[in-house]
This record gives sequence, structure tokens and C-alpha cells, in this order.
Amino acid sequence: MSRPSFLDKFTGAGPRAPGRQGELERVRLNLESVLNTKEGYGYFVEGFGLGRYTEKFGTQDLMKTLTGELLHSIQTHEPRLQDVELKLRGRDSGLWLHFVLTATLLGAPCTLRLLFHTVSAQVRVDTDEER
Repeated sequence: MSRPSFLDKFTGAGPRAPGRQGELERVRLNLESVLNTKEGYGYFVEGFGLGRYTEKFGTQDLMKTLTGELLHSIQTHEPRLQDVELKLRGRDSGLWLHFVLTATLLGAPCTLRLLFHTVSAQVRVDTDEER
């Protein structure tokens, strides 16, 4: 049996819907919770939460650092995903950065969209309807 995701450790949640779609929804909810935690507010777990990228504001390394921090958090706190890749797609006029997350879930490829708001640092995780 694989280890539980970060959120499942605290909620004891079972599948909300049967099958792969139910598991993908649980992954989506877990990632949204994990990626919206800011460093220093998840103090009970050392190094938990996003925030190290803020040291790079105004530098060329900002996007590389943010992408690396997002990827590290996903790989660390979502054990159901394998072969995880995260790529920046672009940005929009609403100040959202658009990332595409590709991985393997239950042996099948899956794609999620991550949206990162550059002002509030809010993260939204959505299924990728473009597939």
C-alpha cells in the first residue's frame, strides 16, 4: 500500500468517487491544499509550504525558483503521482501564471493545470480539459 497524501493524513478521506476520476479529484484537492500553504504557516512540518521563491523577486531566477519549489512540493506531498513534470505555459492579463503538470496516476498519464497568482500567491489546480 502506498503512503497517503498529505491531506489524506489529516482528513482520513476515502475516495469521493470510484475509479481513476475519483482518484484524480483527490489528487487535485490535495495539491491545491499543499500549494496554497505558505512557508512558515505549516510550521509543524519543517520546510512545508511555498515561499522560498520570494527571495528571488526582481531577479532572472524567479521563475526557475518558483517552478522548482512547486515541483518539489508536488513530488514530496503527492505520492500517487509518478514521473512528474511541470512546465510554464505562459501568463495572462489577470496576473496568473499558467503551468501544465503531467504525471502518471494509477499507471495512466494525467494532466492538471496549475494557476499561480503573481500578486496573492494563490494556487488553483484544475483538470486539463484540453486533452
